[in-house]
Amino acid sequence: MGIFSYESEDSLNREAKNISFDVPDDMNIYEYKIMCVRLAHAMGYHHNSVKNAFGSLDYETESDRDFKEFMKSVSELTGSLTT
Repeated sequence: MGIFSYESEDSLNREAKNISFDVPDDMNIYEYKIMCVRLAHAMGYHHNSVKNAFGSLDYETESDRDFKEFMKSVSELTGSLTT
């Protein structure tokens, strides 16, 4: 298992000083790109800046698909509760 991390050395930083992800050693390049995007978001970069820098994510993992399906079901459930 590898570690993908960011550490701020700015003593005045009031945001996260350490962010790390445990990642599989056999990660492919698309999964690596996803981790870079997630790290950029965790560091506080605006989603437009991240999209401009990394482009769109054409690859999604099984957990990404599961999360999208979960969010869709929550949205449908929430929609039915408000009507």
